[in-house]
Amino acid sequence: MTTIALLGGVLAFYYFYIYNNQTEDEEEEEKEEEEEKYTPMEPRDFTLEELKYYDGTDGKPICIAVNYMVYDVTPGKGFYGQGGPYAMLAGRDGSRALAKMSLDSSDVKDGWDDISDLTPFENDTLNEWVMKFQNEIYRVGKTT
Repeated sequence: MTTIALLGGVLAFYYFYIYNNQTEDEEEEEKEEEEEKYTPMEPRDFTLEELKYYDGTDGKPICIAVNYMVYDVTPGKGFYGQGGPYAMLAGRDGSRALAKMSLDSSDVKDGWDDISDLTPFENDTLNEWVMKFQNEIYRVGKTT
């Protein structure tokens, strides 16, 4: 009897293990399909004033500038859109805030921000963000 119970337990575990893995795989495939459907903006140059428009409100795309390059982060609207942890960067230059790993609004400027005063550590951090963005996010232009 214990052999049957043990075998039943193993089969139940195997069934739930396979079922859960298939569900995770299916969710990942759906996410990839959704990302594949997104078409990024056409590349262009942006003034910081023009960049403000791309803040994700009213269904608009979401762009942020990082170290003079502009990235379309719309697929990450959960992070960069309204209510997201990085929403304050939407439509703005986020270089200083990302370099300082700061979510303080005083580290995000509406106008031009001279980042030459960043420490070597902050510059390294900014460069890590730039590499991440270059590898994972659509670059759609630069700031002028």
